[in-house]
Amino acid sequence: MESKEKNVLTILLIIIVVIIIGIIGYLSYEVISQNSKQKHSEEISDEFDRLVPTISEDEYNEQYGNNEENDANSTNEQNIQPNNQYTENVPTGTTNPSGTSSQKSSSTTRSSSTTTTSSSGVNVAGYWVLGTIRIPVTGIKYSIFSQPTRQALERGVSVLYTANGLNQPGNTVIVGHNYRNRLFFSKNKNLKNGDKVIIKDSSGLEITYTIYNKFTTNSGDASFFQRDTGGKREITLSTCTDQGTKTGERLIIFARAD
Repeated sequence: MESKEKNVLTILLIIIVVIIIGIIGYLSYEVISQNSKQKHSEEISDEFDRLVPTISEDEYNEQYGNNEENDANSTNEQNIQPNNQYTENVPTGTTNPSGTSSQKSSSTTRSSSTTTTSSSGVNVAGYWVLGTIRIPVTGIKYSIFSQPTRQALERGVSVLYTANGLNQPGNTVIVGHNYRNRLFFSKNKNLKNGDKVIIKDSSGLEITYTIYNKFTTNSGDASFFQRDTGGKREITLSTCTDQGTKTGERLIIFARAD
């Protein structure tokens, strides 16, 4: 009898050890995976900053003012159809071959074996980067990609819809994952009205936006995409709530340029 009890205890001990090893292995994998994603994200955004120096709004107006007047009559809307969990009903629009809305067409193009830049974005190691986003309160900085593909959203955030382009009048919707950790838009739930979001576009112009509205909705709600901004620059940040992968609920944040 004692021998049977010892065998049972031994088996239970082995099971417990295996479970503990499994948990440690899973947690270690998660940490390594997160660190890898963060490192790759930083490399891409750092390369973008190297290729696109930040300029002041006065420098921007001096360099692009005339071009914007010419482009005013040919403004189009971007419609990026996602191929991942972001299945919102995106308003119909048009895109150019690069997947970005047509903007300034006269800026200098630079190229190398791995990176090229143009007026509508920067190709960094095969990813078309439209700009970067910084949120001081949550301590994040990521590249903004032109397409919300699975690979892109594991390395940054992405434009889902834009009226006229980053840092241009009208609304731009930017989506990112909520992994319920420190990555991407996971900490957007901590943001509040008055917090700042800083967007740098492919011209080098950096605009600071102030959050003024925060709410939850369902994944099919696109009613706010084409909202009237009164000619102001606005951005919308969209991510899942903590239960969003199960419920389809989205956390939405509106911010307006200062």
